[in-house]
Amino acid sequence: MNAATALLMALTVGAVGVVRADVVEQAPKPIESCVSSSAIVFAATDQHVTLEPADAERIHAEMVQRYPVLQQHGFPVSRIVLWLKASGESLFITLLDHPTKADEACFTATFSAARFDGIAELKRKYLRPELST
Repeated sequence: MNAATALLMALTVGAVGVVRADVVEQAPKPIESCVSSSAIVFAATDQHVTLEPADAERIHAEMVQRYPVLQQHGFPVSRIVLWLKASGESLFITLLDHPTKADEACFTATFSAARFDGIAELKRKYLRPELST
């Protein structure tokens, strides 16, 4: 083995180590309910991602259109999370900035994502198919 090959192998092993370190993530903290003592806990095999603002606005508008009762008392949303459970069920979680814990959020509702227009496109955009079962 020449020096160039040894260097290439060392760099490759080092790069794989970095990739593996990036893959290892801490389990996310449970998301408390804004109105009860319940919490959402993600399983290790679940995928979840916060929608970009434009996608969140579109989904929020569809929520209000689909469920008019939400607008009766206002339905503020800070962020929307797309959650794909290991079972294959997909949900939207509406979040508010936590009123008493800085830098945290609480959830106000969950919705079956299958009922919303464009869910297939959102799954392709945000989720990693290789992690889906």
